[in-house]
Amino acid sequence: MDRTVKETEALTKILQTLFARLPVSVEIKGRSYPAKIVGLKDGVYLLASLPGKSDGEKTRILFLTHNNHFFHGVFTVVQRNEGNGLELLRIQAVKVSEAKRAQGRVDLEGGGGEPIVLTNIINQLHLRRSLGFIDKIVEGILQKHSKKMKETYPDSLIYFSDRMDNRLRIMYNFEQSIFVTNRLERSSGGAGQNFVPIEEYLKLLALNKIESRFVSEISVLIRYKNYTPLGYVQVLSDRPMDTEDYNKITLFAAAISRDVISSGFFQESKERCMAEDISRSGLGFFHPQSIFFSRSFAVGEILLFDLQLNQELRGTYRAVIRNITNTDKMFRIGLQFFNLNSKEEEMLNQFVDSRLGPGEGSQAPESDVQGSGPPSEEGGGAAEGSSSEMETVSEEVPDMGFEGEEESV
Repeated sequence: MDRTVKETEALTKILQTLFARLPVSVEIKGRSYPAKIVGLKDGVYLLASLPGKSDGEKTRILFLTHNNHFFHGVFTVVQRNEGNGLELLRIQAVKVSEAKRAQGRVDLEGGGGEPIVLTNIINQLHLRRSLGFIDKIVEGILQKHSKKMKETYPDSLIYFSDRMDNRLRIMYNFEQSIFVTNRLERSSGGAGQNFVPIEEYLKLLALNKIESRFVSEISVLIRYKNYTPLGYVQVLSDRPMDTEDYNKITLFAAAISRDVISSGFFQESKERCMAEDISRSGLGFFHPQSIFFSRSFAVGEILLFDLQLNQELRGTYRAVIRNITNTDKMFRIGLQFFNLNSKEEEMLNQFVDSRLGPGEGSQAPESDVQGSGPPSEEGGGAAEGSSSEMETVSEEVPDMGFEGEEESV
């Protein structure tokens, strides 16, 4: 049943409904790594942030699984930023085939040892939507932290909203904070490759002007458990700020996130759910029927949850729902991990290594390719300004309507 799609209209539909919205991987030297799709342009171009340094590849292989099908996309590299891994890719063809499980799993049913428990489950899309209904408790938390920040940084603010302004959007797309020591010094005013490039920052100021007396800015994302952005903390200064300032402002952002989550504002599941099996790429768990389940669980939706692997290994994970099966008493949900934080990925590998053996059950062996570098654009490249022209990637995941049963994850 393998088939290859080359028609432009069909390729555009696949890009819009799958590659721009589902977890995507890239093949590098025969190994697979997570890729971040930043935007979609003209129906046939993807702007992608890819891991590691480029070897001058002229083509890229991106792939994903959906509804029991494997989508293998062949792309031409049109433009590239050698420094930070941002590439503009044009789709050439997509091969569609039946998806098959290739990784070993740790079966937890009937075995000894501690159970794996999922708690505080929340739908990522609902998490963002809830920011549009901030209550008095959250307002009080924001006001408290704003007052405390202004004692040290008078020209500061907290942006906390379900809507992305231009500053939040650029930090989200680049997955970096803004740290500009002196905006008047284009060549040396940025704080390095770990932050939004000063060229992009100056483009932002062309749209959102600041008072001329300010020369330095630090803006740090407020994240839900180091994943989904909730807003940001912004500090402006008429003097160059340094690393000490950045560390203080980062602590402010972390404290805001912690206090908002602790307030119970986000509607997380109260269930303690037991996992049935787990691998390096996903897991299966059981959840009872409830109003929360009906509202939050659907194939293609993205979940965030706390996962306790054992007494020592516990973290927050992100995964997409691949299938839902109705058992006699509860529903079994199959998940696929994607774009995990390095700490959680290391814990997961440590656990699987302890149960299956080092490296066993891996889809691809380890590589010296570094983690995904933050995307940026070269000042004189043809892709300059393309991020502002790109469509915002939706977090909603539609069903493509292919026939066939869901793959058991």
